[in-house]
Amino acid sequence: MIERGQRYGLDYIETKERAFNTVRSGRFAARKHLSKKHKTYCSYFSDNLSFFVVCLERDDKILIKTVIIEEGKE
Repeated sequence: MIERGQRYGLDYIETKERAFNTVRSGRFAARKHLSKKHKTYCSYFSDNLSFFVVCLERDDKILIKTVIIEEGKE
């Protein structure tokens, strides 16, 4: 996650907060980066970055598996 955030000028703390906010928003990805087994959340931020977070849900807990960062909207 550190490497992915640094590509777009974000530090680790900001990248982590955006990933958590993406999951908290509860908005599922409609067509990009969908997983067959896990839920994919997406969020667009005003600095033209989209976060896609693939999560595993177990026992009422959400575990973040992958964070994908792209430029532009979905």
